Amino acid sequence: MKCPNCNSPLKTITYEGIHIETCDGCGGEWLDAEELGQIASARETRFTPEERRAVASTAKITPVIVKDHDRDLQCPKCGGTTDALNYGGDSGIVIDRCIACHGIWLDRAELEGVQLLVEGWKDGLPADLAKHAAKLKKVAANVDAQSKVKISRFAFINAIINGILDIAM
Repeated sequence: MKCPNCNSPLKTITYEGIHIETCDGCGGEWLDAEELGQIASARETRFTPEERRAVASTAKITPVIVKDHDRDLQCPKCGGTTDALNYGGDSGIVIDRCIACHGIWLDRAELEGVQLLVEGWKDGLPADLAKHAAKLKKVAANVDAQSKVKISRFAFINAIINGILDIAM
């Protein structure tokens, strides 16, 4: 396979136990559709808890206009075209995903950025849930009251938590 960014040959490496393709030329990485979710959901082993907390506490959500970052790269796996996506909806990390096979191109250091972002979310989740649990319960009660379909509060809160943690592309 050739790098969609600089056309250098991609080589296969093992990253966090997953085989991915990387480019020695530009430092980018190609991941098949399910691999980013597998890597992001595994706890990072290359950074200490202190480093993760430091990055998470200083990480800012950077607004970006995705269309300004859409490069329409050629997918190295299937030849399709990539589309720019703001990872997590509003993270400021713009990744390129193939429209056909859903593989993902990440520029230099974006994979580590995604991992640290996800871990920051996970590390902050217990405090966020404690802070917002009462409001979540109130919203669930309002949905129950206004709907003919009763929603279990646990299922509703679980769905919200799963939505927050959903990193599958």
